[in-house]
Amino acid sequence: MTDPTPDSTTASTTLVTNDADPLQGEAARVWAVFTDLYAAYLEGDRDRLEAHLDAGCTMWDSTIPVLRTKEDLQAGRAHSEPAQGETGVADSPASETDLDPDPDPDYPAPVGLVASEPVVGLLGVGAAWETHLLAAHFDDASLDEQLRCTSVLRRDEGGIWRVVHHHEELLTGPGRPAPVRRRVEA
Repeated sequence: MTDPTPDSTTASTTLVTNDADPLQGEAARVWAVFTDLYAAYLEGDRDRLEAHLDAGCTMWDSTIPVLRTKEDLQAGRAHSEPAQGETGVADSPASETDLDPDPDPDYPAPVGLVASEPVVGLLGVGAAWETHLLAAHFDDASLDEQLRCTSVLRRDEGGIWRVVHHHEELLTGPGRPAPVRRRVEA
């Protein structure tokens, strides 16, 4: 497999990987965004995970449909982590327009994520698309899920790939019953 040249501004390249033929060059760097993003998720490192997302990142997760933007994701973080202070109570109450990004906070988090079968398309030097399968494993195996993920990335001014859109679609597994939108009560 040839390594796409970073100064090719009009070429579009699609690269598929498997164990015998791993991704190379820029395609490997794009794929590394997701392997590190998933590792950060499992390690509970929200700052590292969110650093992979462009400030205006949009998303669609069929198992948590209320997540539409990076801002929604961060709002969920604010709701799940009390503000620093001795009381453990958030310093400012949620407004009635805040969205609860996790309509079922008792639903368990996956204990393992296995991303496989990546396909990466390079669109010149500053944009890429990527798709892969994601197996989410839970302590209770009856909750295990298989998702198809598709993303669009843009290289920022510093040359770092950032996710500008991410879509996860549940293929198999129970998922979580969730409304499309649910408002947080103030």
